[in-house]
Amino acid sequence: MRKSMKKISSLVAIGLALSSPAAYAHHSFNMFDSSKYVEFDGVVKTFTWRNPHVMITVQAGNKVWTVECSTPNIIGRKGWSPTVMKAGDKIRFRIHPRKDGSDYGLAVSARLPNGTIITDKP
Repeated sequence: MRKSMKKISSLVAIGLALSSPAAYAHHSFNMFDSSKYVEFDGVVKTFTWRNPHVMITVQAGNKVWTVECSTPNIIGRKGWSPTVMKAGDKIRFRIHPRKDGSDYGLAVSARLPNGTIITDKP
């Protein structure tokens, strides 16, 4: 019985050790240039509230931006909610752009139609 418990404990420890780097790597924000900011006004096309990240697509002039946010749990504590914005809302976004120059960014803040500013600074 003691041998089987040691074996199970060892397997669990190995599994945790092997999975930790993958989980840590997923939460890297290295693809974003945190030294730069882009601001734009746009109309929300989609607002998807789910793990692992809340995602927003925004029509800003002739560009369609994808804005990535933190997890619902994290931004929920900062004033965001599943109903904080909806398709058709005009929002001012501030983001850290991707280093590759694509129309994709990490949310820093959003000014809602009523003037409220909500943040998501990692």
